[in-house]
Amino acid sequence: MDFTERFDLYKEGGMINDDDIRDLNAVIELFRNEYGVTLEEENASMFIAHLCAAYGRLSSAEPVDEVPEEVLEELRSLDTYEESLEILDKVMKATANPLNEIEQGYALLHINNLIAQFKESGEWHTAD
Repeated sequence: MDFTERFDLYKEGGMINDDDIRDLNAVIELFRNEYGVTLEEENASMFIAHLCAAYGRLSSAEPVDEVPEEVLEELRSLDTYEESLEILDKVMKATANPLNEIEQGYALLHINNLIAQFKESGEWHTAD
């Protein structure tokens, strides 16, 4: 299932706006076009929920704690870290509403989890 219902609920609740929805859809398209995966509720709900919450926090200036350094250290040690950084950079370029540094750290964790999940299932492909 796609994220239309989630986006509608979050928009109705004032958490996200139309610009945020355009950015979220740009991220979904990026994953489909670059890596051959379709982000849906069943496989990417945590990542998309994080992005929705991040956009809401950014618009309300709500503070958020930084990713703990020990978590970042573990992330840096993974084989998929560099690829996660590249994808985060592509996400930032594909969206009009930039994530701040703290939110980027959390997005990086989710992106890394998505890579691992899709590689394990054999769904991960890079565009040639």
